[in-house]
Amino acid sequence: MGVEIWEGPKTERLIGAIKEVRDAILGERTGIVYGFHIDSTESDPEDCITYLEDAVGMVPAKMNYGTGKFDYGSWEHAFFMPRPCMLNFDGSVAYYLNPNDYSKKADGTASDVADLNFAGNAMMEWGQNGKKIWYKIVPDATPTSASVYIADHPADEDFRAWSFINNQGAMVDHFYTPIYNGHLDSSNRMRSISGQAYTKSLTAANERTYCRNNSSLPIWDTEVFCDVILINLLLYLMSKSLDTQTAFGQGLTTSGSQAVNEGFSTGVHNAKGLFFGTSSGAAATYTNAVKVFGMENWWGFTWRRIGGLVNVSGTEKYKLTRGTGDGSTATDYVVSATAADYGGYLTGGTLPSASGTYIGSQTFSKWAYTPTTVQSSSALYYCDGLWTNNGQVDYALRGGASGDTAQCGAGALSLTDTAAVARWYIAAAPSCKPLS
Repeated sequence: MGVEIWEGPKTERLIGAIKEVRDAILGERTGIVYGFHIDSTESDPEDCITYLEDAVGMVPAKMNYGTGKFDYGSWEHAFFMPRPCMLNFDGSVAYYLNPNDYSKKADGTASDVADLNFAGNAMMEWGQNGKKIWYKIVPDATPTSASVYIADHPADEDFRAWSFINNQGAMVDHFYTPIYNGHLDSSNRMRSISGQAYTKSLTAANERTYCRNNSSLPIWDTEVFCDVILINLLLYLMSKSLDTQTAFGQGLTTSGSQAVNEGFSTGVHNAKGLFFGTSSGAAATYTNAVKVFGMENWWGFTWRRIGGLVNVSGTEKYKLTRGTGDGSTATDYVVSATAADYGGYLTGGTLPSASGTYIGSQTFSKWAYTPTTVQSSSALYYCDGLWTNNGQVDYALRGGASGDTAQCGAGALSLTDTAAVARWYIAAAPSCKPLS
């Protein structure tokens, strides 16, 4: 009698169950390294990813649109999961929120998540139980394919935890990303608070100033490139797919307009857990907003401006830290339309000419990647839209807006506008890297 070989989800669930039993017996594991390989020769956004290292046998996560519930697969208790909190302006945690109902604190009492008078912001805290999130990228000989490794420790000398490096160049235990789209309060501070309209039509310089106005300490900023890289890699890892809209939700992406966007108030998914999405992208139905890692509208609704990534006449330039800890010579994120001002940035690859076409391939380096080719289908390769203007200096926008349909997604990228451009579908939100 031959031995029956189980394949597919049953095998992955069995292996996952064995790992859980082993971990329960042996106690908390140390030295976790999750890995996945992206094969650029495979056009299917799911088939192109293969699990490596401790991810082997794990069940991918996805939104179950039939039940309206998120299926974590094997990932619900992964070491990298963030937790929601109310963060004081000085970068200290006031208290943690109930992850299934932000209107309540973790202890069940009422929270200040919708109170603009609270001296801080509603944020996601990254860095669970003292474990930073380290990663490295190992490009193949043809660098449009690569292996990505994400670990709870620096497994070798090439692993970095860029998101955990603050303005002083020091490694800190946590970094914080916004739960909500940014709202400018009466004190000219860009806030992340529930129940608010989003603030739009600002220049990148003004957005940065208003985010930094949250404290006299150099800890607040707009969202930044290094955090976006890390979070998007985690989404690819969890879903085992490059098609984030299918895996997590379409988001507010269809038939959007200025009037539709202005009717939105943050907090539509306060009671939906850390992940939620629908298969509809109708922007006027605000409950179609996508939520990943506890954050609303990670894609769709508005383009979100980020610090640390620019297009300098067709060449990607980037920074992974606010200071020079990443090896760059620029001492801060630059907000400018002058190419010379980005001379201190790190140099990525050459960007293709694109106008709402979809990303076909990326060229990988140790810690970042650059869109390299474009293609015409929302169902193939990276599935997300790309826009470039290679004749000027463009400041990065990410995620897509409420009228960009299938071109939205975690990896959607627009490098067509200077830092001085202000439009109703461009906005920003605050992030924080404390001093300690």
